[in-house]
Order: sequence, then C-alpha cells, then structure tokens
Amino acid sequence: MNIVTRSDVGKIRKVNQDYVRSYQKSNDEALIVLCDGMGGHNAGEIASQMTADNIIEEYQSLGEFGSIGEIREWMHKVINHAHYKVRRQGEENAKEEGMGTTVVLVLCIKGQVYISHVGDSRAYIYQDDQLIQLTKDDTLVNVLVDAGTISKDEAYFHPQKNILLQAVGVSEFLNISFISRSLNNDILLICSDGLYNSLFDKQIIDVLALDISLEEKGNELLTLANKFGGKDNIGFALVTVKEDE
Repeated sequence: MNIVTRSDVGKIRKVNQDYVRSYQKSNDEALIVLCDGMGGHNAGEIASQMTADNIIEEYQSLGEFGSIGEIREWMHKVINHAHYKVRRQGEENAKEEGMGTTVVLVLCIKGQVYISHVGDSRAYIYQDDQLIQLTKDDTLVNVLVDAGTISKDEAYFHPQKNILLQAVGVSEFLNISFISRSLNNDILLICSDGLYNSLFDKQIIDVLALDISLEEKGNELLTLANKFGGKDNIGFALVTVKEDE
C-alpha cells in the first residue's frame, strides 16, 4: 500500500483549514482522513484538525473488524463522536462558535476500501483512464442537479455552489454516507474542493496517467492546482494497493 498526502494554503488564504492525516496499521491496512474546515478566525483550522486527530486516535486503539457491518457502524460512530466534540467546543468558546468541517474517512483493508463522508470533500477512483466520483456532495447545488433544475455544467459555475447542507460540528444531525469497493491496481483520490475546483477532471487524469511515482504525482497535482487555481486551501491524498499485496 502506498499513501501520499498533501495540504497547502494556496495562493490567497492566510490560514490552511485543510487537514489530511493517515495512519497505516500494517502492510495491508490503513486509515486516511481528510477535512476541510470552515469558520471565522482560525476556527475552521481547529475543527478540521480536531476531527481528523480524534478519528485517527480512536482507530489506533482499535482491534480487527469482523464484518462490513462493523466497519460501517464504527465509521459512522467516530464521525458522530467528532461532530459532538467540535460542536460542543464551538458552543463553549465564543471565538470558535459555528466552526465546522467536511470529512472524508477512508479505511483500506487488503485491497478493499470503505468510505464515509460528510460535506463536499470527495473521493474518486482513477480506473481505466477515467476519474469516477464515488461520493456525492452534500450541497444545495447538488440537490438542484438531482431535481433537474440545473445541469451539471451549470452547477460547476453556480454562485451558490459552496453552500453545504451538512457539516461536522454544524448540523444538528448527520446523514453519513458509506461506500465499499475494491481498489485493485487503481488510484484512490481523496480531496477537498480546493483541488477539484482548481483543476478539470482531464487535468487530474493526465497527471494520474503519468509513468512516475505516486509521490511525484502528488507534487505535480499540487503544483498545477496552485497554478490554475489556488484561491482556496488545497488538500488531497492518493492511495494505491497492488494486487499482489
């Protein structure tokens, strides 16, 4: 298993509220958490780091999973626990009131990936020269697309594209997703909107298709995201699992 993580402040923002962290338990098991914080002052930075660190800490003390049902239950439990902690801290500290964060949580076990998320940070799989979005954005614009009110192309430039319907630490209740699929020799991309709003899918595909190391692909994606965007923080992780592992 190979994991590359990147988090960058971008070209305009003064504080980096994107936070990416991974923990590899063994050669064939690892957890990756990506959060994109929101809130005034540095509160978004606090929310994103609190959420990711809390989830990683709970994972480090965890034993083996017995079933996919246990995995789903645990992933939902740790996201809800982080949600409670962030929300409580925001209520107890005036400067952090209203802080929140998106989260994408990915558990990799022996070539199988399990994904839960809240917000508009995303998980993609790069497979057969295609970039396939696995998660579904929790946004107002996405609801409009599903209802047929606007097209996907219109959604990309919509002035309300960043309005979230739920976020860790902000919403009263969370509707947490869960996805399971095999990774094989594909590349898993987990990213904040700072990456996918800076680059078109074709630009990301062109980098992932290069015959270079995963580390170099990470460097190239970050360079291009700052070159063609950089208006927001940029956070992402790349994950590969070889079939013979």
